[in-house]
Amino acid sequence: MGCERGAPAPAQHHAEHAAHDHHAASSPAADEKSEVPAGPRIETGMFLLSVAPAQPEYRVGKPGEVELALEGRGEWHVNQEYPIRVDLSAGPALKLEKQKLVKDDAKEFGEEKVRFVAALEPSAAGEHEVRCDVSFAMCTDENCILEKRTVTMQVEVE
Repeated sequence: MGCERGAPAPAQHHAEHAAHDHHAASSPAADEKSEVPAGPRIETGMFLLSVAPAQPEYRVGKPGEVELALEGRGEWHVNQEYPIRVDLSAGPALKLEKQKLVKDDAKEFGEEKVRFVAALEPSAAGEHEVRCDVSFAMCTDENCILEKRTVTMQVEVE
C-alpha cells in the first residue's frame, strides 16, 4: 500500500529490518530528545502542526473545543494511508471527551490538510494545559517520513 501520489507508504518493520527500509524513515528531529518545551505550533519545511482554541473563551462547566491542524508544506503531503493518531492529555481541571483521535475522528482529512476538533469541559477556572502527541507520516512523490510530534496549548478558563 502506498500514497495516492505514488510514494511508498511508511512501513512498520522490526528493528532488525529498519536499516533495510529505503522507503520510510523517521525524521531525525523526531528521534532526538529535545529540552525545548512543546508549544502550540511546530513548522518545518515539510509541515505545520498546530493546536489552537476553537472558540473565543472557555467557562467552567461549559463544553468547549480545541482544534488540531496538520498541513503539508511545499512538495510534502499528509500520507492518507498511514494510521494518523493523536493522543490527548490534560490536567484534572479539563475533562477530555476522548483521549485518542484517529482518522475517522477528523473533521477534515486530505493530502494538504488534516483537522481534528477535540471536545473538553473545564471544571475549574485558571490556566490549564492540553497536550497533543501526534503520530503521522509526510510524503513526497519519492519519499515518506514518519513523524511523532507534540504540541501543547494553555486553555484560559473563566
